[in-house]
Amino acid sequence: MSVVTWIRRRESRAQRIAYDAAKAALHADFPVIPGIHHVLAAERALRKGPLTQLLAKIYHTPLLKLRSASVGRSLLLYEDMPKILGNLRITLADRVSLSGSQVWLACGDASEKVLSVGSDSYIGFATEIFVGTEISIGQHVLIANHVLMNGYDGHPIDPLARASPHCATDVGRGPITICDYAWIGSKAIVLKNVTIGRGAIVASGAVVTKDVPELTIVAGNPARVVSNIERPAGW
Repeated sequence: MSVVTWIRRRESRAQRIAYDAAKAALHADFPVIPGIHHVLAAERALRKGPLTQLLAKIYHTPLLKLRSASVGRSLLLYEDMPKILGNLRITLADRVSLSGSQVWLACGDASEKVLSVGSDSYIGFATEIFVGTEISIGQHVLIANHVLMNGYDGHPIDPLARASPHCATDVGRGPITICDYAWIGSKAIVLKNVTIGRGAIVASGAVVTKDVPELTIVAGNPARVVSNIERPAGW
């Protein structure tokens, strides 16, 4: 039995005293110590700021380039390298920006799958991209935090097949295409066999199950067109 478990049981007087003392310590206020905490705050700002950016530039970015099939100019990687799983062929065009930390780039089986990201596009924090056959992200695309792109069901629909160690069949896979200038809001979900049209916006939390026309805004579950975007001059 661990000490924590022993204290939490509060069966004996000693356990109850230990529990009350631990609870009081947990809720106690620790004062700011001038000088010491100023130094600690400065150290944290340095470690989380310039040093993190330097590490991303000289360590994580070169590793991502080694793992990718091709990388254009001026790749910008914030913090850590994305987690990459499976036989994934990654191509990144010029000036792609990746939040990096907690980003997943993955595919579901041994055959090679393709993930391509166009120039001047951004992929946000904790975004998960699961490639079924191919995922193509165009130019000037903005993908916010916690977005899920899932081109792969993961398991068969048949319950008996699902109970055995089988992956989804080809029916459970499909491409995803994000056209130029699209914007995917935070916590949105984009499923297989979907194309997000040029300049379209997917609202936060939307679940996209079918194609989104260009210059429209979709929202809801399942996502539906809620508004149209005025066509820009020269579009």
